[in-house]
Amino acid sequence: MSRFDLTVLSILSLCTLLLLGLWGQSRRVAGDDGAVFLLYKTVDEVGRAQLHSLPFAEEVTSADVSPSPLTPTEVSVWDFAPSPDGRFVAYGALGELGFSDLRLIDLASGEDRPLLACEDASCSGPSWSADGKFLAYTRRSVNAFASGVLSPPRIWIVDVESGETAPIFSDSQRLGLDGRWSADGAWLCFVSPEEQQLAVINLTGGPADEAGQTAFYPTATGETCSWDRSRARLYTTDFRQSGDEWMTHLLAIDVESGEQVELSGVGSEGPALVHDSSAVPSADGAWIAFQRKELEGPGATRGSQIWRMRPDGTEATALTADAAYDHGRPVWSPDGRYLITRRFPLRGPEVVPSLWLIDMETGAVDLLVEPGDFPAMAR
Repeated sequence: MSRFDLTVLSILSLCTLLLLGLWGQSRRVAGDDGAVFLLYKTVDEVGRAQLHSLPFAEEVTSADVSPSPLTPTEVSVWDFAPSPDGRFVAYGALGELGFSDLRLIDLASGEDRPLLACEDASCSGPSWSADGKFLAYTRRSVNAFASGVLSPPRIWIVDVESGETAPIFSDSQRLGLDGRWSADGAWLCFVSPEEQQLAVINLTGGPADEAGQTAFYPTATGETCSWDRSRARLYTTDFRQSGDEWMTHLLAIDVESGEQVELSGVGSEGPALVHDSSAVPSADGAWIAFQRKELEGPGATRGSQIWRMRPDGTEATALTADAAYDHGRPVWSPDGRYLITRRFPLRGPEVVPSLWLIDMETGAVDLLVEPGDFPAMAR
């Protein structure tokens, strides 16, 4: 076995040990006091994306907001992800010529430091393991023939403490992007572009399978998965056709059994004429928030609205219904009381994204911060 293969095997083995509790309790500093922060991006006057945070509490309103910048002004943020314990934020920092490094912010101290210098490569799409010790990310080579945006993507893993990194597959031709770790660290989903499929790799093995075994689920939408926090279940999308109309529908997949359930239009007589995407389960698994664009009827709009439904697709209910705006991927507050979504006006003269708060108990929709985009919770 080569040194390269041993490195990959050691990463998978470490994941197994962590899940079995042999490495003890995960590190937790920020978040022990119950503090919750909303993270989001803005674009400055020279076009660089910056990361901000603001305290999030019950009955929060736009008048209570006091945002704090997190990233240096010379940095442009590609994408970011808060750690499970709420202490760190990992983000892709865009450089010149398509390069992107991974950096780490300590939310308690405000320290911003390099995590991984991606020489001749573009690194993005960080996703934390359940214990906060590893990050899965997408790596693309950058050279004179292709930029980081156009180069074939591959899934790598980096040890947050040591900075050691390696591809998750020994086959260097295996492509993948947008890896997402399950809440228990046992599974990793990612988009497999050459097969137009969603791939799910088992990192721990079990009675009937082995660590490293990968299952594939056909989908051409290019959307990665989101995970239920309480069970081995993921949500993704696939295309459906009705006559000349193509639609995007939500699917739920039990990764242990392979069972797939279509959630869009449960109870309807035919295929639901909707575009559904971005399913986000609540912490207790009781609800799924998602984006929906109705294609016909009185609810049809040019932009997506925010809906919620039960995990079996029942009780689907619209939470927004403003045809003048497109609503982005929703984010749950830790207690499930609120949803935060980006609202983007479809017409001018001023087209500025803003973040809005949806109260799940009262139905009220209130402005939280403007400008703001790509919300995420650090808890």
